[in-house]
Amino acid sequence: MLVNHDIQFAFIHAGKCAGIALSQWLLNHYEFEYYGDPDAKVPGTNIVERHRFTIPEEFRDYEVITSVREPFKRWESFYLYQNLVMGFDIPFDQFTRERLDWVSKQNDYASKANFILHVESLAEDVLKLPFVKQPVPEIPRLNVSRDQARYDEIKSRIVWTIELRSLVAEHFKEDFDL
Repeated sequence: MLVNHDIQFAFIHAGKCAGIALSQWLLNHYEFEYYGDPDAKVPGTNIVERHRFTIPEEFRDYEVITSVREPFKRWESFYLYQNLVMGFDIPFDQFTRERLDWVSKQNDYASKANFILHVESLAEDVLKLPFVKQPVPEIPRLNVSRDQARYDEIKSRIVWTIELRSLVAEHFKEDFDL
């Protein structure tokens, strides 16, 4: 989670929703700072501070920003990241059947947010933020998975079946309406 105390805004980072790019943009251009150690666990959870979606009491009056992504694209991105960066080597169908609960639902973040930015329209959506003025600093495009040597090979494993689409659609059903 990032905060800017002067303007009383917080950014909560839903994984695989351009959060690293948005974090860098907010840190570099709008004087946001990390709340705590981004790699430390939120007390009582398995979630790292970077992906915290509970707002600490001292920030309850802050405006909250988050970003969301089309759920099937997000799941593909999560699969690529887990296989290319985290070192797993699991077929897409097995991964989808067994690991749906490995990534938080976007609605966990969006339900706490005053401003929801969509990855697919990020450049336009950031203009909704009252502290963003023209000219808007460019938002970096950061994709750590795409830079990996086996990207094309692992991406070719992503084959959607009716069953897999149904599993993802059911598990992340609230995320499709964001």
